[in-house]
Amino acid sequence: MPDGQDLRVTWLGHSTVLLEIDGLRILTDPFLRSHLGPLRRHGPTPDVQRLGPIDAVLISHAHPDHFDRASLRSVLGDPLVVVPVGLEREVTRLGMRTQSLAAGQRLMLAGVDVIAAPARHGRWPRHPMVATLGFVVDGTSSVYFAGDTSWFAGMGERVHGVDLALLPIGSWGPQRAPWHLGPVGAVRVALEIGARAVIPVHWGTLYPTGLHRLWPSPLSRPAIDFERAAVRLAPDIDVRILRPGASTTFARRG
Repeated sequence: MPDGQDLRVTWLGHSTVLLEIDGLRILTDPFLRSHLGPLRRHGPTPDVQRLGPIDAVLISHAHPDHFDRASLRSVLGDPLVVVPVGLEREVTRLGMRTQSLAAGQRLMLAGVDVIAAPARHGRWPRHPMVATLGFVVDGTSSVYFAGDTSWFAGMGERVHGVDLALLPIGSWGPQRAPWHLGPVGAVRVALEIGARAVIPVHWGTLYPTGLHRLWPSPLSRPAIDFERAAVRLAPDIDVRILRPGASTTFARRG
């Protein structure tokens, strides 16, 4: 943990982020394997032993690059797995503790408030009734984990004034997939929600096997485009581009 009550953030790749906040260790959308079907990880595969025990896991939706059963089973400790309504049975089958939330609902974890925020994203055919969520983690610092989302009307009314936003800027292949923010869209959302700082996620990690030899730019281009758009549109926002496995620290409020 960082000294005092500072917020420490480690991006493990794709949408997997370790938040160390107010004595809690919270993991988002854990994908901890080297591959997913035809997709291969670029950057280091997380070592669960070095990662250590986790207090809570936040799952944004049922797509397999965000809800990966093998990765969940490998997480150390006895984490509470927080999921959208309808996904709790899948977690229970893994023998793990779970709590489901709908958008607007909240739970308290050792003095840290976890609030489910709405998101707009395509649904996985195997789980057509499971919604997509973002989460606001609110303690001595506030963090918005957007999960996978595109822009939707009223976004800035549901989430506003956070210290840090974790926003998706890419996809898992070379295409510009629908239902994602993209680099410029993420900057505009950061402005709309009044984020003081942004770490971009969901880029540069999963890519079809071998394609990087022929077409490498989609692995790095989202971060380049995001940083340029932030300089142009949101120069006052603290933008931190991390590589997989890298950490950064933010001073707590006040």
